[in-house]
Amino acid sequence: MKYISVKPIRKVLLFFLLLFATSANGQISLINAMINKLDGYKSFSYCSINKLKDMSADTTVAYNQEIFLKSPDDKLFGYLYSIETDHKTEAFHRTDLYDGKKVTILSAADSTFFLENEPYVAFTRSLIGGLNFIRERYTDKPFKIIALADTVINGKENSHVVAEVYDVKEGKEHFYSYRHYFADKKTGLPSIVTIVGRYRYNGLISDYYSETVYQNFKFDQSEITPLTFTVPIGFKPRIASERLPLLAQGIKAPDWTLTDVNGKTVSLKQLKGKIVLLDFYFIGCSGCMLSVKPLNAVFKKYKKKNVFLASLTMRDSKKAVIDFESRNDIAYPGFINAAEVVKLYHVTAFPTFYIIDQYGKIAQAFVGYNDDLGQRITSVLENLLSEYK
Repeated sequence: MKYISVKPIRKVLLFFLLLFATSANGQISLINAMINKLDGYKSFSYCSINKLKDMSADTTVAYNQEIFLKSPDDKLFGYLYSIETDHKTEAFHRTDLYDGKKVTILSAADSTFFLENEPYVAFTRSLIGGLNFIRERYTDKPFKIIALADTVINGKENSHVVAEVYDVKEGKEHFYSYRHYFADKKTGLPSIVTIVGRYRYNGLISDYYSETVYQNFKFDQSEITPLTFTVPIGFKPRIASERLPLLAQGIKAPDWTLTDVNGKTVSLKQLKGKIVLLDFYFIGCSGCMLSVKPLNAVFKKYKKKNVFLASLTMRDSKKAVIDFESRNDIAYPGFINAAEVVKLYHVTAFPTFYIIDQYGKIAQAFVGYNDDLGQRITSVLENLLSEYK
């Protein structure tokens, strides 16, 4: 028998391990370089424009002004910050302020403020927050960070790095999240960050695309002090408005007329004699997305039993609803421009469900998703059908 020395094999394995380690360190150092660049200043600010396409077919656009003041003693973020977000495509304009103790939200629409219950959201979406997320995720579980060919953006040479943060295959489905960083080679500062992904959310599969363009960086501005991150004069605490109760059982349901995404106009008056199930929702709402499967089952079971099911949205466009229904095989009709109906039925949270009996009266109303949603609806429908015989 011929024996082979293990020493050369060990040397080869050691060589490849060292090669991988050097490569991995080199990869993450590109992310660290951008973090260190920003972290080298006492303060920095910039403007950004974000375009986002998620579950909805519509693309949202947000204009942001972000300010950060280094705070080494702060254990939560390491910075005080002000993140102003203005969605030009929606009536949404807010500023997140972190003063080292709490996150306060300023509402530009009514000059009010209130405390944020989830302080990490805005910071995670910021430039420094996103970079730190990459580094922390890589430290816990290394992934590929690949340097691609340089590219020219607005006449300036940019390096291009892609971090393959998440990449798995489940059967025929490929789920992933890739972050592309384009950084000005002269300044070392990011010019554009894009996030491309595909994921499963509450049983539904969706593609994701986010593009953020960064510009107008400023550093160590003397006017940026801890006072920058306090509530401005003129803003007052928001007083929680009293929510109207849902319409009571037994009262006549308010009439409405709406058009579905196929152009068909329907009114509640026309549906008299049928049981009507109304689903008030919007695309992306967690409970709304979970409701799709049981609602589909209810629709298929009762569509030939004098039951009419309709989903109503006040914020999603026709294009978005058609795309959403197609991607998720939704069988029941979707109606748009339902803001007035939302008011009529005292809807303040989503999803909200109303069941209207054959006589046009409220039979049941409830808010939110539970795992027994399908059974709950079915029980009411069966009772109404048996009573109407």
